[in-house]
Amino acid sequence: MATLRIGLAQFGPGLGEVDANLARMLAFLDEAVAGAADLVCYPELCVSGYLLEPAAYDDALLAAVERAEATLTEAAVAAGVALVYGAPARRPHGLANTVVHVAADGSRDIYEKTHMDVKERVVFAPGSSFVTAGDGLGLACCYDLAFPEPTRMLALQGARVLLVPMAWEVARSFVLDSVAAARAVENVAYLVCVNQCGTVGPFHFRGASRVVDPLGETVLLLGNEEELAVADIDLGLVDGLRDRSDARTYPLLDDRRPDLYPAP
Repeated sequence: MATLRIGLAQFGPGLGEVDANLARMLAFLDEAVAGAADLVCYPELCVSGYLLEPAAYDDALLAAVERAEATLTEAAVAAGVALVYGAPARRPHGLANTVVHVAADGSRDIYEKTHMDVKERVVFAPGSSFVTAGDGLGLACCYDLAFPEPTRMLALQGARVLLVPMAWEVARSFVLDSVAAARAVENVAYLVCVNQCGTVGPFHFRGASRVVDPLGETVLLLGNEEELAVADIDLGLVDGLRDRSDARTYPLLDDRRPDLYPAP
């Protein structure tokens, strides 16, 4: 596939309102299908809402999330469209903040968020590995973007598109705004960030979902309102830049010196 059409579904999911959040996600899917999207990406923890109280994740809520995920998988298969979304998930080691990729055939890849701030660490156990899915899709989540290593690991695993569901607040949003282009350029990859928006309970989310190309150019930038926007991702651009047939950027992945920066 030379071009991947991605729908960015930006909204502020209700806290604990699983059924309402699911309904909005399905409506966004219908809109994306009408726009001929191949994949729809939603924000972090969009199925449950961005709940940061451990007691909120009781058996009833998590069972509702699991039912909603089953519905989303059925909808993806029926539409022939892949989905990427955020949801809490029960694990033997505790609760995980996951990014789920559902392929159009119903198969699933799941990433457990690795980098979390202190508020999230009270609720979620950190993941321990990075996950690529589909044809060169790298999965990350919100705060991961503040660190160069997660997206670099994904690029080294072959990711050409970095998909980052978010619940990034207005506070300290300069970090998101400052590093987004750098992550795309340094990994010679497209960066797709899909953030929550508006005020939800105690949270004031930044919105500003975006697509940045491997040359650091912003292809699409949303405001702070709920909306579905579609962008075309030119995978051929990534391939040409990486194999040097297109000389508009440096061969940044090939010119690394990993011998000088081993893990401590």
